[in-house]
Amino acid sequence: MQQLQLNDPTAFAAEFLRQTQLQGFGALSKRDLELLVFVLLERDGAIDRNASNHAAAAQLRVTPSKLRALRRDGYARWRQLVAEPADATLRRILGHVLTEANLRAGSRHVSERSRKDGFLAVRVEHPDDRLQFEQAILDAGALPVYERNREVLAVRFDTLVALAERSGFLQPDTEAVVKELRKLAPASEELADLLKKDVARLRWEDARNALNSLGAKAVSSSAEGGVKALLKLVFPFLP
Repeated sequence: MQQLQLNDPTAFAAEFLRQTQLQGFGALSKRDLELLVFVLLERDGAIDRNASNHAAAAQLRVTPSKLRALRRDGYARWRQLVAEPADATLRRILGHVLTEANLRAGSRHVSERSRKDGFLAVRVEHPDDRLQFEQAILDAGALPVYERNREVLAVRFDTLVALAERSGFLQPDTEAVVKELRKLAPASEELADLLKKDVARLRWEDARNALNSLGAKAVSSSAEGGVKALLKLVFPFLP
């Protein structure tokens, strides 16, 4: 069993004392204290926020279902202790869930029909991160879709593009996008038609449509390399 070790014991203790004083000594219930300690552990990094529910549960010697409840209720109760800007939150979540390993693991939980329709399987185990990702999808004008596993969302590639535009990750620079697509050199009628046109006269809508079409085809064909390259174009911060 891996022993928990605080990265910053002083900051952990100071915040714990501050919160118990703010609420009044003895005013916090046993459950409140349990949730406070858990959120401070994740804030400190002693428990990795990106760790799977199973791995984090093993650290605390509890069941995965207990761990999920701690994550869900802890952030609902003590969110102010881990507050961060919405764009930073989304960047952090996407940087984890859109890795090749995570997408490959999620692909087992989405149907072949969904893949053919351009849906990418995204696994988000942390309940609070999942709620925030769902809200980002709603804000982008789409709906979160679940199929075989509550921790795996099926997200259309064009929804990710819309989310990237709305959040400012993908700049509407037609020439820059076309330049990057040319480097990828994917064989498609959409890109061929796009490259025939005068770049100076291309609209952002043309580039977006080509990007959406290429993404849908890469997802449906399970071309991991193609999906990764296109996601990197949509979200430049991805490793």
